[in-house]
Amino acid sequence: MTRRQLLVALLAMVSGAGASAPVAAQRKFTFAVFGDNRPAGPNDPQPVVFRRMCIELGKVTPAPAFVVGLGDFVYGARSESELRRQYGDFFRALAPIQARRQMPFAPVPGNHDIGGSRRNEAIFKQFFKRLYYSFDWDGCHFVCLDSEIPGQEGTIAGEQLEWLERDLEAHTEAPLTFVFVHRPLFPVSVHVGNSLDKDKRKRDALHQLFVKMGVDCVFAGHEHLWSVSETDGLHYLITGGAGAPLYATQEGGGFHHYVLVRVEKNREYRIEVRTVAAG
Repeated sequence: MTRRQLLVALLAMVSGAGASAPVAAQRKFTFAVFGDNRPAGPNDPQPVVFRRMCIELGKVTPAPAFVVGLGDFVYGARSESELRRQYGDFFRALAPIQARRQMPFAPVPGNHDIGGSRRNEAIFKQFFKRLYYSFDWDGCHFVCLDSEIPGQEGTIAGEQLEWLERDLEAHTEAPLTFVFVHRPLFPVSVHVGNSLDKDKRKRDALHQLFVKMGVDCVFAGHEHLWSVSETDGLHYLITGGAGAPLYATQEGGGFHHYVLVRVEKNREYRIEVRTVAAG
């Protein structure tokens, strides 16, 4: 399968004030992606910029078919009660995306959400049901992975990897395949060596699996910035600017943002990066 050129458009600053068998895509649709909205500290509320972003998402026209969150929804806590309080604040901040209609939300776990804790993992599952999964939308295939399994952080391994291989093999005829994961395969900032490049042999094998199975684009967070790269014709996007403290200068991708992906017919898709003012 050939890949068409990825088109990236950085839009004007907004204030924020206001598993069935795959088939050929029939209609245009849009989906949204954001990553790393978590507060700066355990006692801080959800960032104002994230609240503004959710209000903006609730007004986007045409409305996204669904929203993908790339993890680090909360700061994390040692006590269950505190962690649940943080999730409550997150869900209140997220609510405006439903302003016009019910909009599905597809989450992936982040390191702050799980923190190596089986208890935190269980709480995440209580709220979101699954840790890794896939779904189809108008013929396109979407895969959400878990880079935070306690004891396997920074890898896609074991049962999850076996599931992933089967899932991608079953959907090689999908017109477009998108993958979402918290830790990037090819980090560019402070998390080099602490992402899915932790074990470069496993990282490279995962990348080759994506290439072999015709994955078109991989979205990740973890690094609080915007970055786009291409390896062996596969596009890798880091979009971790939904509210957490930024890791780079504005020129280096350090700005608050979310992403709209507009899927056209014939395997074409356009990426729009929408910046959101912090204050």
